[in-house]
Amino acid sequence: MNKIYTLTLALTLTACSSPSTQEITMNGENNVSFKYVENPTIQATGMEQIKGLLDDHLKPALMPKMKKDPSGVLGMKLCSESAKGIENAYNENLPKDSMVRRTALKYRNPANKPDAIDVEVMTDLQTKNNFNPVVIEMKDQYRVYKALPTLKPCLACHGDTTIMDETVKEIIAKKYPTDLATNFKEGEFRGVVVSEIKK
Repeated sequence: MNKIYTLTLALTLTACSSPSTQEITMNGENNVSFKYVENPTIQATGMEQIKGLLDDHLKPALMPKMKKDPSGVLGMKLCSESAKGIENAYNENLPKDSMVRRTALKYRNPANKPDAIDVEVMTDLQTKNNFNPVVIEMKDQYRVYKALPTLKPCLACHGDTTIMDETVKEIIAKKYPTDLATNFKEGEFRGVVVSEIKK
């Protein structure tokens, strides 16, 4: 079923306006609203949690596979078999008010499908080519979004499908038949890591 979301701006936005002046209401089933805010404490907490997942858990698991096998086959196997489990295990050790997750506009794993707010924020980040963290405030939580660029090693599994390893393509087709996450170029907006912190 198609959802219609009406965007309203709390203040008149100009080309040079700060994101913190923007308030967005999304009218649909959930009738939720959010606004960009400057909150250094929440941003620092969210970024610490995001870096913990990326730098202490996912990268140490993935990068040795990519170095050993630049074709991406070993990396693809790790991602398809273990990445979500690594993320879930990491979240079990966070405070009960927090959760970190990955999502993208062009996602591979349906478990990482963005919600409507994710789509709005990511579209804004992608349009502005903004890879700096942003904080949004909702009624019951904050979200810290950190955009990720597509790095060169990512192209083995997310790059040009005409030159991608055939085994990688077979794994993607088998594990993720509705995959959207290919044909990226180096440096392009790939997606985000989100820290959700309850109020």
